[in-house]
Amino acid sequence: MEGEHNMAKVVMDDIQKVYPDGTQAIFDLSLAIEDGEFVILVGPSGCGKSTALRMVAGLEEISGGKMYIGDKVVNDLSPKERDIAMVFQSYALYPHMSVADNMGFALKLAKVDKDEIDRRVKEASDILGLNEYLHRKPKALSGGQRQRVAMGRAIVRSPMAFLMDEPLSNLDAKLRVQMRAEIAALQNRLGVTTLYVTHDQVEAMTMGDRVAVLRAGRLQQADSPQTLYDRPDNLFVAGFIGSPSMNIAVGKLSKEEGKVYVELDRGEVKLEVPEAALDRYPKAAEMNGAEVALGIRPEHFGPPDSVPPGQVWRNRKVELVEMLGSEMLVHYHTASPPVVTEDMRAAIDDDEAFEALQEQARTGGQTFTSRFEPGKPPAVDSQIDVGVKTEYMHFFDAENGLALR
Repeated sequence: MEGEHNMAKVVMDDIQKVYPDGTQAIFDLSLAIEDGEFVILVGPSGCGKSTALRMVAGLEEISGGKMYIGDKVVNDLSPKERDIAMVFQSYALYPHMSVADNMGFALKLAKVDKDEIDRRVKEASDILGLNEYLHRKPKALSGGQRQRVAMGRAIVRSPMAFLMDEPLSNLDAKLRVQMRAEIAALQNRLGVTTLYVTHDQVEAMTMGDRVAVLRAGRLQQADSPQTLYDRPDNLFVAGFIGSPSMNIAVGKLSKEEGKVYVELDRGEVKLEVPEAALDRYPKAAEMNGAEVALGIRPEHFGPPDSVPPGQVWRNRKVELVEMLGSEMLVHYHTASPPVVTEDMRAAIDDDEAFEALQEQARTGGQTFTSRFEPGKPPAVDSQIDVGVKTEYMHFFDAENGLALR
């Protein structure tokens, strides 16, 4: 079974999904999952990721575009004819059957020889550590063991591709972390092309070869986890990937004597933008006098003595301190307004809610989060000085949210 899989590439070519009432769930989705690749589809609830997965599986009709599995267009094939195996969040095990029978059931239906079924079930249970549970019924198993049985059922079929829909969301946090590592190692070992859906960006970052970020039915960016983190294409990806999320505020760019500066806190604070940041966001160097969306990740702050003198944000009022053992999160007030982009306008149907957001952007500030080494926590309401590692700053267009590259 190890290494004996069919070559399979899953390609979505300009896929659309429109429901009979005219609602469009997926727009122009093009994504290629290479043979043996582990791709994660991630995004907030309702963004269309499960719909996309179900279209690959054949459980949802495709309204436009072409879906390929291997080199075959599968738009009109039934789920059974597509040679894929699905693992859902509800494990859908048959309660009256033993673990071994659950794992071999699809092969039995396909009239596979009994010895061959036993061989494949034994191989899968070796890989998954299920040998001592093969005679038990699902109700005698823990959540994590049931999840392994569901994985085993997918493995024994030696499919062209695995499709997994939030398979860990029913497990408790500790087990989820353990199972993430197990699934990633298993996929690596079997080398089967895998598309995995989750709303949990930490899960996406730790498991996938590539992560595709979906928002409101549109693909935002598909890249390696590190690239998404270091070089987000737009504000949505920047804010969605990373925990705690990136601090994003309105900043104003200015040029003086050949140097570029960004003003924050409604002009009260001015930080020099170093070459390293401008190399990543070259368009920012050309936007003298323009308002932009500035992003700084929590870990790119530090004690004032860790940065050059011109990169310190002084007299921040501490609102909350979280001591997490290995790190300390400090939340403090800034007068820097939140960013309100055009597509947020489209996302907020309610005019009043949108105007309230704009009003906050005009008059209020927001809270920033910094991540520090553990130490003596500053007192709430005290003032602190914070160093900014400006070489890691991110810049986006304040209107359309696109990275200023």
